Amino acid sequence: MSLDPSTIGRYKVLGALGSGAMGTVYLAEDPLLKRPLAIKVVREGTGDTEVLQRFQREAEVSARLNHPNAVTVFDVGEEPGLGPFLVMEYVDGERLSDLLKVGPIDPGQAAGLLIQAADALEAVHALGILHRDVKPENFMVTRDGRMKLMDFGIARADGGRLTSTATFLGTPAYAAPDILNGAHASAAADRWSFTLAAFEMLTGRLPFGGDSVGAVLYRIVHQEPAFPEDMAPEVREVFQRALQKDPAQRFPDLRSFLRPLLEALPLEPETRRGYLAHLEAATTGRPRTTLRLTTALGIPASRLRWYWAGGLLAVGLALGAVYFRSEPSRQLSIESRPAGAEVFLDGTPLGRTPLRQVVVKGQVTLLRLEKPDYQPLEVRLKDEDRDLSLRLVPAPFEVSVVSEPPGAEVSLDGQVKGRAPLVVQVPGEGPHTLRLALDGYQPWTMVPDRRKAPPDPIRLQKLRPRKPGQEDGKLKKFFKGIFQK
Repeated sequence: MSLDPSTIGRYKVLGALGSGAMGTVYLAEDPLLKRPLAIKVVREGTGDTEVLQRFQREAEVSARLNHPNAVTVFDVGEEPGLGPFLVMEYVDGERLSDLLKVGPIDPGQAAGLLIQAADALEAVHALGILHRDVKPENFMVTRDGRMKLMDFGIARADGGRLTSTATFLGTPAYAAPDILNGAHASAAADRWSFTLAAFEMLTGRLPFGGDSVGAVLYRIVHQEPAFPEDMAPEVREVFQRALQKDPAQRFPDLRSFLRPLLEALPLEPETRRGYLAHLEAATTGRPRTTLRLTTALGIPASRLRWYWAGGLLAVGLALGAVYFRSEPSRQLSIESRPAGAEVFLDGTPLGRTPLRQVVVKGQVTLLRLEKPDYQPLEVRLKDEDRDLSLRLVPAPFEVSVVSEPPGAEVSLDGQVKGRAPLVVQVPGEGPHTLRLALDGYQPWTMVPDRRKAPPDPIRLQKLRPRKPGQEDGKLKKFFKGIFQK
């Protein structure tokens, strides 16, 4: 007979996803939003104060972080007979550590995942928070190739606001030498762990190996990293700097590390240019704002200690007592063309379109839709809005044009843009016509496609020399005269 609950809070439990040191994770469904969720539960009666503190810390950090490459916490509470629980985004994919069990990852795929992971970790650092346990096991890779940072159970603020312990709680194999020598946790230590994860993704192994934990820790502190014999010198040089024992001699931030790494990896030129452009344009995320969604009408007093995170989705918090405001509610249905856009309501993620009957309590003002290859769409909501059908506009994209021979005139839809080599900005809505012209060569045309780069280079074909009698149209005039007789 199964001991798993059928419901947790208002959520329907579909089954267990796994168990760990902090409790059990269940797959569940939100009966209002009709979306899958993951619920992490710490069972009552464990008597482990440290476990409960980590659990609370994870909710507190997640409440402050809103980033597409970090797992989102939607709700928090306490279930009688089970204990405290967190309601989190369900990620359909695999842990990065499981992917690495079959070997290294292709450099092109690894580079894309590392850029996403860096975005998330920089967003954490921008909030003044240290993760302290960056490793492949704490990244999820979705089926569509997105990277998600998770598990903030031992995170702490730079000023020590989230924990008072100075004990090392991370994973030894990914620990920075400065931490092992007694230094306080720092963003530089998180970046060291990130570098080891990058090394493992590209090589399938860690640079500081050993038969025991003690041997690994000794090598991290005292020895140089061990590089594979077939590692390119340019890649080795990047990792040598990133793995310096002295934090001051490492790269100052993750972008400074990834930029030369992308230049050194064996990537296709178009892939490298795209990744570098994304790296330069990446942001560190937005702070989470409060959205009040309808939940239960009351909270038992025993649950009060689990509602410290007022921005988590539906909780009004007071120190003495907790009551939900009697504010009007309404249902929103949101569709987009095309479907599959991420929906944010006042900065809080709701899921992907189409969304049906989202129950909203209180005043919300800004609806935002985001989808790759499309321009973000923001709509100011009106009180009478209920059923929204929104059209997304394709985002502009760039086409890199290199001609052989160089110097070809490049035009888009008949408008001259310059001479190759050249990067052409193409409007998202099309189709459009790209044309190359050079004296003595046949014109070359194509319809630009954001998913298919033009040849690099575009080899222009020489015009065939005219035969005697073709100059000045003499041959044409000769035949014309015959037919007119």
